[in-house]
Amino acid sequence: MQEKKLKGLGKLHYIFFLLKPYWKYGKALMVVTIVMAAVFQPLATYLETILPKKAIDLVMAGAQRKNILLTIGLYTMGIALVAVAQRLINMAYSNFTRLKIRNRILNEVNEKALYTDFKYYDNPDFFTKFVFAQEQFSDQADRIMTLFPRLLEGVVTIAAMGALIALTGPVLLGVTLFFVVINTAIGLSTLKPQADHQVMFTSIFRPLEYVNRTLKQKENAAELRSSGAGLKLLHTINTVLERFHPAYKSYMKKTLPFLLAKELIMPIQTACVLVYVVLFVIDGDTSKIGLYASLTIASAALSFNMGRVFSTINDILEQTLYGERIAAFFEAKSEIEPITPGKVSPPEGVYDVELRDVSFRYENAKFGIEHLNLLIKPGQRIAIVGENGAGKTTLTKLLLRLYDVSGGELLINGRNIKDFDVHALRLHIGIAFQDVRVLAMSLRDNLTVYHTVPDEKLMDVIHKLGLDGVVEKAGIDNANGSALDRMVSREFTEHGIVLSGGEAQRLSLARLFTGPFGLLVLDEPTAALDPLAEYKLMQIIMDASNTATTIMVAHRLSTVRNFDVIYHMDMGKIIESGTHNELMAARGKYYEMFTKQAENYQCSESEPVI
Repeated sequence: MQEKKLKGLGKLHYIFFLLKPYWKYGKALMVVTIVMAAVFQPLATYLETILPKKAIDLVMAGAQRKNILLTIGLYTMGIALVAVAQRLINMAYSNFTRLKIRNRILNEVNEKALYTDFKYYDNPDFFTKFVFAQEQFSDQADRIMTLFPRLLEGVVTIAAMGALIALTGPVLLGVTLFFVVINTAIGLSTLKPQADHQVMFTSIFRPLEYVNRTLKQKENAAELRSSGAGLKLLHTINTVLERFHPAYKSYMKKTLPFLLAKELIMPIQTACVLVYVVLFVIDGDTSKIGLYASLTIASAALSFNMGRVFSTINDILEQTLYGERIAAFFEAKSEIEPITPGKVSPPEGVYDVELRDVSFRYENAKFGIEHLNLLIKPGQRIAIVGENGAGKTTLTKLLLRLYDVSGGELLINGRNIKDFDVHALRLHIGIAFQDVRVLAMSLRDNLTVYHTVPDEKLMDVIHKLGLDGVVEKAGIDNANGSALDRMVSREFTEHGIVLSGGEAQRLSLARLFTGPFGLLVLDEPTAALDPLAEYKLMQIIMDASNTATTIMVAHRLSTVRNFDVIYHMDMGKIIESGTHNELMAARGKYYEMFTKQAENYQCSESEPVI
């Protein structure tokens, strides 16, 4: 996957990339945020700065107590109203709107992943970018949306405090700027060590992230407890700490002198401001005590906001790194999955399938399918058998157009599969994978991934596939169909239904009985079943296959004896084909495989059977 590399000011593109979701979904929020940053907080800071001077000047002028209290009350009310207004806007509008936008950002990441070509999932680098975008995009977009108002707020406050100081104590403005420059220079000296430290620590702690992720996955729980694998994983934590200690010592050696110097700047600056105001501004004139108070506060506010502005600019520049990595995920170019106008709707009815001189090879892999020719007639039931790695499952992925062929053509009803709307086509191709993944959704949603049908129909399918026990596990009277609303997982609720391996496989197959299909693709659909359950289910599958063209991938050859044609694949090629009896009579490789499997079962003397 090629990435765009921008340099210099071009990297600011990634800042606008992070801001794009807020411009797309929250223009009003951006306006409100800018107004709050440019007006509300600087106004509050100005009122807080000027209040001591007003109050002390009234005292020094001998004003009546009620006038002093009134002045303090009015300024305090103004400060409080600004704070209350900010809080109300944030609670009633900004926070909720930000949450909605964050969810929309996450949805954009997930939608991009869903419409990204399957081939990218063979690339660990892409998967890393996907996880990073999923975890960071909403956070970093929200952060950049915070940084720009903070920058604006700081600039406006600097202007206000600078003007106030310049009018009454111009030398103090120079003193403040001098210390800000020193503080910034010290901070810049730590930027590279801190950046190196962040990269290094990310690398060091990556194994720990893997341990955390592995321990959270339910499918790993049994293995981690039934062997020493869990303890070995926990040992990784100690290894990480061993690497962390010298890395942290190196980081401290490079940054500690600068960090200590930075801590000394503030008290020295405060002392210098005090000396200047007392000796040169007030100079024995007690009427200027209020001015001293305001100048001291203004100087601190100016220093704080100038440091904050420099820090914010640095943070914004750092965001380009996040934006670059997140943008790299969105830059993945897909040819199959994106919704493309002008594509042909898939045909109704039973399909014929032709592979005409088809070749395919995975990237960076030696294995491939070479010049494969195969014709499957409408309604025909064919089986594809062979050893592991022969290319059987690869063939099913080509039929689903998860990959495009690199040579030749794959035709559906005489038309190139690339001409069809791929997402609509897949809804006409029922697939049952060997590795069943039951989704953390309701029983109804799990069954209706292809067709939306009435509950009565679903209950008929459940009964037909022997899934009545699953309904019983729901613990609900299913007379009104409410059992179908029960979650098929305990991912989010303790009341969810937990399925056995066989139940999960039958549930996966049940989806194929909810409506008509042009093509059924079954990849080891009975692998998790015992022989008796397998036999019963194969009878149901054979009955269903009368209504659709059926392709079944199988290792257990006994399951495909009654198929119309059996194709034996090896190293991406068909090495023999025919009916079961024809292949047994030919005494080729199929005969050898069938005979070896039959030795594990009780057989008759005339012909091996299972």
